[in-house]
Amino acid sequence: MELRDTKVKMLSAKELTVIVGSRALAYRLFNTKGFPAIRLGKRVLVREDSLDEWLKVNEGKCVNIG
Repeated sequence: MELRDTKVKMLSAKELTVIVGSRALAYRLFNTKGFPAIRLGKRVLVREDSLDEWLKVNEGKCVNIG
């Protein structure tokens, strides 16, 4: 396994809340099928680059948020 010198930016629910404008929406996104959430114990995170890609793929679509 090769170690990378680059750091991966992970977003918490609090940081995602700032982006989407609502705490409830952030948690609903984390529970949406296909959303790139990562669960570490009780914490739920999303990689910043994965969020960007998910938004690009779903741009212009109606997404059923869980």
